[in-house]
Amino acid sequence: MECRRCTAGLPAGRPTHLEHVMCVISGKDGLKSECWLLSMVCKLTHCVAAVWSCPVTPVKLHCCRCCCRCRCCCRCCCCCCQVVYTRLPDVEWATPYQDVTITVPDTGNLQTDTEAADGLIRQYLKQEGQKRVVADRGFAQGDAAIIDMVIAPKSNPAAPYPGLEKEKFFFDADGDMLGMTQHMLGMSPGEERSWEFVFPDDWHVDLWHGQTAVAKVKLGELFSYILPEFNDEFVSRHYPQFELAADLRQNLISTTSLARMKDLAAQIQDAIVTQVSACVGSAIPAPLIEAQGEKEYQAKLLDLVQRGVARPEDVEKQLTPEALQAFIASERLGLEERCRYILASEAIAEEQGIQVDIEGLDTEVERAKQQCKKDNVGFDEDVYRQEIIEKLKYAAVMQWLRQNLKVDVLPWGGEAGQVQQQPEMAAV
Repeated sequence: MECRRCTAGLPAGRPTHLEHVMCVISGKDGLKSECWLLSMVCKLTHCVAAVWSCPVTPVKLHCCRCCCRCRCCCRCCCCCCQVVYTRLPDVEWATPYQDVTITVPDTGNLQTDTEAADGLIRQYLKQEGQKRVVADRGFAQGDAAIIDMVIAPKSNPAAPYPGLEKEKFFFDADGDMLGMTQHMLGMSPGEERSWEFVFPDDWHVDLWHGQTAVAKVKLGELFSYILPEFNDEFVSRHYPQFELAADLRQNLISTTSLARMKDLAAQIQDAIVTQVSACVGSAIPAPLIEAQGEKEYQAKLLDLVQRGVARPEDVEKQLTPEALQAFIASERLGLEERCRYILASEAIAEEQGIQVDIEGLDTEVERAKQQCKKDNVGFDEDVYRQEIIEKLKYAAVMQWLRQNLKVDVLPWGGEAGQVQQQPEMAAV
């Protein structure tokens, strides 16, 4: 059945928002969600135009299960639009997922936990210690400095990473997470240096993991520390919740061990995704990979704003087709892996009869709705509800896999140059 209606009210020859076209042609108040448009496909061979122009560049629409493209053509004063969508392929198992064995190395041991705790103690001592200006030598391990810093992608040095262009920034060598200290050793006030580095996999902005960056640093003032002694008197004065210095140190060791166990759990989960996705033999459609890439890219940029790492105007500069395509190109193997795991999760949930507990879902949807209203952000209740259900399903499948697959954890063997991530100081 073909849908042909008068196009009065549509601006000929220029793009029109999908919601406006739907209002004019279907008489509805607008799209409640993109899923509504897909439901129309079941009823109409030809559906409503997403764009009113001729010729038309395909417009991508994203849904929880499909990646769609809309095309239209104009004939006299009527419009005819065809919706083409790519469905998720059926899962074909190349190898049985039940036979997967997960092998991961531990991320540390008691010795590394103790060393990390001692590093935190040194930071506590610095907070209560005294800084003195250094003029007779260059920057050394354990020092602090006032620096001007610009860190930008190697591919686009003119566009610094959000939050990583700073003037008169206080830099402490003991809190260095990017390995800057080794490049700054020996620097004197007024000196400038630049170097390339790769963002580590434990950097808090995962969008930048593995990216090659260029750092430019100009050292202003240089400081060393005069530290107090770490003893019972120091602890009772500054951390009265602990009676002895040994108690605080043991607490820090325990906190560091807990952080290491959480890191190990995340490593196991990543290994499960990799190994189970490798069991899927089905080909992944390119539109699905692109849709997943766009979804992840937007989510990562939004996360930067929500965590205060970047301002909205900084993130806007990254919202370009070129940046999106660069992200998809750099992450293509990972995106394909995650798409395969999505297929695998759906199949495993069905095969194993895994059910999702949606108790409290309505409360969470209402909370999100009110938050978006407060932030003056658009909110689609149906889409958000479906996303939560999908996340719960994937979490339930992951829990089943962790309980039923064989997991071997290798003892920590040490690794040259590896720096164990320390817990937040506020954990004390």
